[in-house]
Amino acid sequence: MDAWEANAKMWEFNRRANRFDDSWMPARDRILTEMIVEGGINRLRLELRSGAENPVDYWSQFRNGALSYSDFKKHAYEKINDNADPKVLNPKGFQFSELDFRVENFVLPSIRIAKGLGRPMRFSLSYVDSKWSDRQGKLSHATNPEEYAELIAAAYIHLKQKYGLTPDALEIVLEPDNTEEWVGRRIGSAIIAVSRRLEEQGVTPRIIAPSTTVARRAPRYMEEIASIPGAAEKVSVLAYHRYGIQPTEQAYSRIRESAAGIKAQTAMLEFARADANILFEDLTQANISSFQKHDIATPDLGRVATAPGNMLRVTEPGKADAEVELLPEATALASVFRVVDPGAVRIGSKSDQTWLNSVAFRNPDGRLVLAVKADLGPVMKLLDKVHRRLNTPMPEPRGGEWVTLRMGRAGHYHLQRSNGLAGRILRCEVIIATAGGGGRVLLRGGDVATLTEQPKASSTHYPACPRDAAGWE
Repeated sequence: MDAWEANAKMWEFNRRANRFDDSWMPARDRILTEMIVEGGINRLRLELRSGAENPVDYWSQFRNGALSYSDFKKHAYEKINDNADPKVLNPKGFQFSELDFRVENFVLPSIRIAKGLGRPMRFSLSYVDSKWSDRQGKLSHATNPEEYAELIAAAYIHLKQKYGLTPDALEIVLEPDNTEEWVGRRIGSAIIAVSRRLEEQGVTPRIIAPSTTVARRAPRYMEEIASIPGAAEKVSVLAYHRYGIQPTEQAYSRIRESAAGIKAQTAMLEFARADANILFEDLTQANISSFQKHDIATPDLGRVATAPGNMLRVTEPGKADAEVELLPEATALASVFRVVDPGAVRIGSKSDQTWLNSVAFRNPDGRLVLAVKADLGPVMKLLDKVHRRLNTPMPEPRGGEWVTLRMGRAGHYHLQRSNGLAGRILRCEVIIATAGGGGRVLLRGGDVATLTEQPKASSTHYPACPRDAAGWE
C-alpha cells in the first residue's frame, strides 16, 4: 500500500458567487488536522495548470478580486511559450503563484501537522491541461515534449529553491481523455523528455500515468505509451479514475496485466462518488496501492445539496474553532484509511457469508488489520440510488446480524464500525484470547468494520465491544 490521497483544494473556487473564496482560511489548520486524524489522508495531489506557462499572472488577479472565477477559468489552460528555446528558461514566462498558494496553504501546513502527530504526509505534482477552457494558447505541451519538460523542470526547481520540497511522484497529465491533444504516444514522449530533464537536476521521478478519466481506457493508453521506447518502463504507478462507464471484470484484468507487465503498482486516483464499495472492489479487483475520493472539504450549505467528492463538511468555517466532521459517505473509507499505513501489504482474507466482503493487511510494524463490508439489501440499494441522484435523506440502518471476525493471532484489537448512510462511527475494544479466535460484531447493511491489532504495551482507549444488540445501535 502506498497512499490515501486528497486533492489540495477546499472551496476557493466559489462558482455560485463567481469569485475567489477564502472563508475556510481561519479554520484551515483545524480542517487539515481532521483530514489527517479522522480522514486518514497521507498524500496530497498538488496540481500545476498548463497555463502556468504564460507571461500574465491570472491567479493573483483572481485571488485579489480583479478577476471573476469565470474569467480566470478562461485563461487557466492558456499556454504561451516563454521563448523559442526549451533549453533556455525565461523566468518571466512562468507564473507559479497558484502553485505557491497551494503549497503554503495545503502542503506545508499538512506536513507540519502530520509531523506533530507522528503521521506521514507526502505530495505528488500533477500536470493539468484540461480542454474545458475557452483559451488554450498557441503552445502545445502535448506535441512539444521538450516544452513540457521545461515547465515541469522549472516547477521542480521552484519548489526546491523556495520551499526545500521535492514531490513524491509526478503525475504526467491528469485525465488525458479530457484534454485536446494528450494521446498515449505523446504521454510516452513526455515521460522520456521530463525524466531526462529531471535526472539532469538530480531527481529520478516516480511516474504516475495515464490517469484516464475512464478506468477501462487506461490499458489502451499504456499500450500507446509503450510504443515510445523506454517510456512504459519508467511508469511506477498505473493510475485510472472511475468516471463514466464503470470497469468490468475484463477491464480490471487488463489493468492488472498491464501493470504487471511493467512491474508497476496500480492506483485509483479520483472518483467524486467513491465509497466503501468502490474501495473494496478496486483493492480486490485492480490490486490498487493508492486511492483518492477527491477534495478535502466543503462548507455546510444547509438546505443546498452538498457537492460530491469531499471528505469533510465544515460548519461556520469563518471561525478558527469551526465544527469539522466527516461526510457520511466518507466515514467507511476513512475507517480503512486511518489504520492501513503506507508500506502495508494486503494479505489473504475470506468470508463464509456471501453478503460480506473482506480485505486484510499487514502494516509495516507487523500489526494485522481486517476490514469487513456488509452489502446493502435490495431496498436499501434502491434508496441509495435515489439518494445519490436527488440528494435525499437516507433512513438510519436498523437490525443487523451477528458476525464473528477471526484473526490470525491472539491479541488486543481496536474495532471500528462505520456506515456510509448513517455517517456515524462506533469504536470499541475486543480481546482475542487464542490464535484463530474472534470477536463478535453486529453488522447492518452498508456497515464497514475494521479490526486493528494493537501493540502489546498499549492501553485500552475505548470500552469493550457490546455483548447485546442494543449496545450496537
